[in-house]
Amino acid sequence: MGILFNHLTTTITDRKTRKREYDNDRSQRLHWLKFHINKGKNDNVLAFSVKEPEGIRTYIYDIDELYVIILEPLWKVAAYYLLTAYYLRGKDVKRNKILKKYKRRLSDLV
Repeated sequence: MGILFNHLTTTITDRKTRKREYDNDRSQRLHWLKFHINKGKNDNVLAFSVKEPEGIRTYIYDIDELYVIILEPLWKVAAYYLLTAYYLRGKDVKRNKILKKYKRRLSDLV
């Protein structure tokens, strides 16, 4: 649990050494996870699955808040593994990475 908490509240600052540092934007929005997963907001939220090189990923994207949650479906049970959640900023917002993934979405939510 500590590893996941660390991942959800920090961001990689050095890709070579994989060093992580505290991220205020991620930490302030940590409580949004449960709210979005429990479908607390339905307006301007996209929930979709995409086939990625690593496997199928399910995204919950809050368009208004620029917040994305990435889940990996578990095959033996109807559940998900939380991979990450973060606030989109900078290059990610300009490139519309999540909306590009949405265009390649699978027909069903996995």
